[in-house]
Amino acid sequence: MQDIYEIMKSRRSTRKFLPDPVSDDEIRALISAAVTAPSGCNSQCWYFAAVRTPEKIAELAEAAEKGVRRFYSDVTDEKFLSSRVKQTTFFKNAPLVICVFLTDMKYHDPRVEEYYGSKGFGHKQVLDMLGNPDVLSLGAAVENLLLKAEEMGLGACWMNDPVVSSPEICKALNVPEEYRLMSVIPVGKSAYTPREKAMKPMAEIMEIL
Repeated sequence: MQDIYEIMKSRRSTRKFLPDPVSDDEIRALISAAVTAPSGCNSQCWYFAAVRTPEKIAELAEAAEKGVRRFYSDVTDEKFLSSRVKQTTFFKNAPLVICVFLTDMKYHDPRVEEYYGSKGFGHKQVLDMLGNPDVLSLGAAVENLLLKAEEMGLGACWMNDPVVSSPEICKALNVPEEYRLMSVIPVGKSAYTPREKAMKPMAEIMEIL
């Protein structure tokens, strides 16, 4: 069994993939790892759409490009637009694409929300005040998924650029309107060895008091 710290250190973002398919069992293992993550108030405020049919992945890429061009509709520099499309749609060459959605989170003690409400805070403001536990929960789930992929010998990349195309991607996947697209993660066997990443010195990022 691999040491968890070694898995953490060796994980890299993969952007080019071999065509080898990802099996149902492997997909279930990835999602099962994701949902063991801690979540605020045990809300489990996540939903995963695992897409592996080439036709559907191509449809997602088309939706992503459409969303990019909508978002940057006032930009006339086609070179810039093409670079944004490329950055947002490189998932199209992966054998598996996992779209990660944020669902609703309710604070476990309604009295807390009532008190915040008496101070003029809405639900979203409550979550903002508490450090966005819904978003943190989703981040923990994605990290679990990425580490499980590394353990299984699969490459993956945590993409956020496709979020600008959220309306188009949500429509293509037919997910509930209230779900919020947060990440798109292409997964598959890596077609190359990603380069090492430079880490900041420990003395620069921490202190022990």
